[in-house]
Amino acid sequence: MKASRLIVFYLLSFLLLSSLVLAQQVSLTILHTNDTHGHLLPFSYPSIVPAGSDLAGLKVRRNIGGIARRSTLVKRLRTELEARGTTVWLMDAGDFSDGTPFSTEYHGDADIEAMNALGYDFSTLGNHEFNNPLTVLKKLISEFRYPVLCANATENSTGKPLAQTSAIRKVGRLKIGIFGILTHEAATYPASKDGVTVTGEIESAQSMVKALRPRADIVIALSHAGDDMDEKIAAAVPGLDVIVGGHSHSRLPTGQFVWRSDDLKAKEVNGTIIVQAHQWGGELGRLDLLFTKDEHGAWHVDRYRERLIPVTPDIPEDPAVATVVDHFWKPIAARYGEIIGNAADDFSERGDDLTPYNLVADSIREAMGTDIEFENMGGVRAPLVKGNITLADIIDMDPFDNKVMTFKITGRQLKEILRRSRPAVSGVRYRLENGELRELAVDGKPVEDDRTYTGATNSYFAGYALKGIEVTNTGKARRDVLVEQIRKKGTVTPAYDGRRFVIGNRSSGNTTP
Repeated sequence: MKASRLIVFYLLSFLLLSSLVLAQQVSLTILHTNDTHGHLLPFSYPSIVPAGSDLAGLKVRRNIGGIARRSTLVKRLRTELEARGTTVWLMDAGDFSDGTPFSTEYHGDADIEAMNALGYDFSTLGNHEFNNPLTVLKKLISEFRYPVLCANATENSTGKPLAQTSAIRKVGRLKIGIFGILTHEAATYPASKDGVTVTGEIESAQSMVKALRPRADIVIALSHAGDDMDEKIAAAVPGLDVIVGGHSHSRLPTGQFVWRSDDLKAKEVNGTIIVQAHQWGGELGRLDLLFTKDEHGAWHVDRYRERLIPVTPDIPEDPAVATVVDHFWKPIAARYGEIIGNAADDFSERGDDLTPYNLVADSIREAMGTDIEFENMGGVRAPLVKGNITLADIIDMDPFDNKVMTFKITGRQLKEILRRSRPAVSGVRYRLENGELRELAVDGKPVEDDRTYTGATNSYFAGYALKGIEVTNTGKARRDVLVEQIRKKGTVTPAYDGRRFVIGNRSSGNTTP
């Protein structure tokens, strides 16, 4: 009898001790997206991609993504994790619009309605949302049915934040503070020019962590500042536990980690976790976090795991979200589904052979009849895959309203532009090594410093790279000229010809907004 009572006593003591230990731990899973850029429907990448590139890491590259499939995946994970007692949040790190016919026609409304139907918990704004006039941007913010967080954008007319700056949520006994932050690049975009001040990322993050820490056990930043800036923020802002990032379209399969100090601690992840899920919703980020309360009553990240889950064709569409997408797609499907030509093969990248850029540059130069043509890096937003080319494909490549500009420059000016801006080109062949031109030819002939060459480019590149050079606005949209040239040719073939070779400073230079 005494032995039985003793066994019961020890069993109850064990269960009580276990419950106390469990009470000091809380789990949270953050599902996250970034830079979806209007990709509400599935899409494809080229079959052949550069070795070691982000695309090379994708297990599936054809017919991936789609917000209705993503919704099914999110619901599966929510059901599975919540059944185990884990809280699940779905976050988006900005640039949800501006990149497909949905954005061209609906300016963000379609994306927001689909995201509302999916059931996001938090998001922040990206610089591409600022491509709208301020009145449109404010309307978009009002349409979200969940918190949109942005701590470093202030409306000049009122002196108030453009959006909610932060939020605090309880997960079990744990209080988590979340704030949003936006790249300072947005300060040059239309909405900002209409009356918004965008403050520095690090300064704003420091201010928000200082404000949230007294009220929250853990602090998370939802950042549209880019991977490089996120690392700087993590190093400069003690007390920031997690950064869910976007803007740089970085594919971080296991996340990044910035140490807070050199100390290794037994029950604490001693630094800041940074995650980002590439682009366009082809994968869903999943960050699993386990928080532990120490003997002093302070909560810490005990363990974490990040992974990227492919959104593949075998995932069925969520009917409710698919209905929302169809509502916006059907009225424009006939127009944007029109076949305008054929791609003989995938237009992909092989080293410095950027065939989507080559196609655009060649098309504009041929249409304008100029000696040369420039296209800035970042100005062609998507590859082109083998098969029929639709107007929607061209919108994906060129979602902007840039006009074609013509100009005349000397050979000396040409050399300076190439050194400074490293553009994609047509009619030109050049080799740039650490800022020094080693080879340069126009139409196969050496460039003469005092000779005058005719050129064409887009209005964005002309605005920053051709300062001091007289340019003429043709009034023709670059995208329309590209469509006309593809229609004229019928079939286009990727040009792998080594016309541009750049060593060093590859990522430098402006990108199209």
